[in-house]
Amino acid sequence: MHAADTDMDVTGSSRAGMEAYEAAITASTYLRPGPKKKFLDEVEKRIRAAEKLSGKKVLFAQAKQVCRTNWSLLLPFFDAVDALPRDNRFIAQWAKLALDLAKYDIDVAITFLNRTPDALQNFDRQQDPESVIHWGNQGLQTFQAATDTQRIWKAVKAYLIESSAPNCSQTMPRWRFLLDQAIRISTRSIESAHQFIRSGYKICLNLNSDETVRWIDKGLKQSGSEQEIINFFSGISQKSMETGDILTSGVALKEKKNILSIICEALLGKVVELRSNSVLLGCNGFTGGAATDGRIIYLPDKAVEFRFFKLLTLHQAMLLNNFPYTGLDGTVLTDPDRIHADADQRLIQSLPSLTREMDKYLKDFPPAEVSISPDGAVGAAAKPWWGDILPDLMQETDNTLTWIQKKASQEYEDIPPELVEALISSLLAGGERAPDALWQLLGEMLDNIEFTSPDPEELKESVKLFFYKEWDRNLSDYKLDWCQVRQRFAREHQNDFVLNVKKRLDGTIRLIRKQFMKLKPEMFRKFQAQPIGDSLDIDALVQALTDMHSGVAMPENIYIRREKKVRDVSVFFLVDLSGSTDEEVNGRKIIDIQKEAMAIMAEALEALGDPYAIYGFSTEGRFRVDMFTIKDFEEIYDEKVQYRLGNLQPQGLTRMGTVVRHATTRLEEVSAAVKILVVLTDGRPYDMEYGNLEYAIADTKKAVQEARCKKIHPFIITSDQKGSDYLQMISPQTECIILPRVELLPTLLPALYRRLTG
Repeated sequence: MHAADTDMDVTGSSRAGMEAYEAAITASTYLRPGPKKKFLDEVEKRIRAAEKLSGKKVLFAQAKQVCRTNWSLLLPFFDAVDALPRDNRFIAQWAKLALDLAKYDIDVAITFLNRTPDALQNFDRQQDPESVIHWGNQGLQTFQAATDTQRIWKAVKAYLIESSAPNCSQTMPRWRFLLDQAIRISTRSIESAHQFIRSGYKICLNLNSDETVRWIDKGLKQSGSEQEIINFFSGISQKSMETGDILTSGVALKEKKNILSIICEALLGKVVELRSNSVLLGCNGFTGGAATDGRIIYLPDKAVEFRFFKLLTLHQAMLLNNFPYTGLDGTVLTDPDRIHADADQRLIQSLPSLTREMDKYLKDFPPAEVSISPDGAVGAAAKPWWGDILPDLMQETDNTLTWIQKKASQEYEDIPPELVEALISSLLAGGERAPDALWQLLGEMLDNIEFTSPDPEELKESVKLFFYKEWDRNLSDYKLDWCQVRQRFAREHQNDFVLNVKKRLDGTIRLIRKQFMKLKPEMFRKFQAQPIGDSLDIDALVQALTDMHSGVAMPENIYIRREKKVRDVSVFFLVDLSGSTDEEVNGRKIIDIQKEAMAIMAEALEALGDPYAIYGFSTEGRFRVDMFTIKDFEEIYDEKVQYRLGNLQPQGLTRMGTVVRHATTRLEEVSAAVKILVVLTDGRPYDMEYGNLEYAIADTKKAVQEARCKKIHPFIITSDQKGSDYLQMISPQTECIILPRVELLPTLLPALYRRLTG
């Protein structure tokens, strides 16, 4: 269709189509020949397709207006027309709205046109196209309300995308409120306002309007740098999440995760991991509710009460256990409401008593609306505990695991498939979704280390699991629940290591014990010639009477005061068991030198009486941070403890920040006026996927700072001669020491302890 075509009908709609095409030619005058030809070819295709539509004259008239405003609007305009209702008034309103938005920002207008089909599908449940006009008008009103429209355009664009997404749970009045808050945020940061509407608003799902305003106030006040404020309003920073937790009431997931996991396991007969749903921010269809990817259940960080948390979890467990979704009658389910209703039915069949709890929440939290399926049938109203259906995420997770397991079976034949699945599931729980990135992380884990430590369920002894945050210097914030510590006892097989140390160094040990005994306080310390006290000081009294007979006023300081002096010190020793401690120095392994030092130190502390704990540590990635209990505070230093010390062997790597955090947690449980944390290590912090050296140092430094904030005094002893480079960044020189020779450790450690606590 070119202007010179003579066989075209120039009357009626064909003339209107020609005029629209000629407007496109005029608008694209300034394009280069190649892009211009491509653009006009696409316009021609769209116009020919539109010729078959009813109401095409109005469409072409609006297309002319759109094209005259900006040529880049024309193709998005035509791409949307198939989805538009055949209502001339609506089409005119819709096109005018696009032109009004274009006056403020072309990119926003294009987004409005592109998202219109989705908006029609998601908003227009009752066949009321006016809801789409209202949707677009809210974006226009945001421009009109902002004093500087250039600062808000990215937020408006994000609103048009997020609010038209499938299963978006926010109402139009709520979006109006959120956009008003974005205007406030934009006065400080354009990108922060954008990220707030894009994802950060989901932090506020459990907050009412007043609480949300306070959350935003705190974010604006507490955030310093541009990156900090962006992280806060993106909803990815710990400060952002903690502020939301503080402002809302309810039950925290972290407090109830264990019992919820047990309930879920009892229902399904298998272990299912529960995680915060914050890692799903940005996933298609995620609105902030409970969800599952088919292997992990993701829950909000807060719920109104535990019973509601239980309903959320059990409902998602039924969804997880029935994918692909099929009804009780065997039919395939695609409608979200019917999938949810089927899950409830299955749940009630398994646990009939839940009916009462469901009825209670339906009374307290009535559904906002009744859903209508595409065929017009009225479905069940959305229930408060339903959460999100994320079939794309579930299918993507399934495909990713299948692809990686197949690839791993070819390149790592000796690695069990169930181990690969467990590792990938753990990485998915951390938020990583890209298959290539997951494969790279898995490859690094499998290539760099031989897995000598078993999974918790394979261990015969009791294992306690703990999750800890990790500092990400790139985000300038924490990654929550990022590392898993597995606390277990060191092996207790009989050995003579400590016994041999005692025999070989008997003289040294007796000397050190004698020196430490001097640190032990007497039961009472006497203070003479005191104004008040427990008894008379005879010497002071005689002197006072003598003074009185000489005409001097009798002094008052004639008593003895006895004060009980108590030494109140606790110390926690962390012994590095990384593979590098297998290296020899002058014919002796570093690990044996460290064990010898701890054997001498234990003898000294037994003489002194200070409570102490000894743990060894080695790591194999963030989900295998092993802490081996050698002696805990409440244990006596007996043969069993000595056997554990003697059995320590080099293995793994050094994720220092996590082990310092775990030791800090243990020390917090101890009642003592002085708490000391001593780390014995032979090298810099390093672990699989622990980032570069700067990342590892930053995390370790943060963990040391956290310990100091809790009145714990960390001290690092290293035999790494290059340690000065990174220790200065981790800890002040007064809190670390670099051994000139590692073999000095057994005699230096007691001397250092005396200096720290004497």
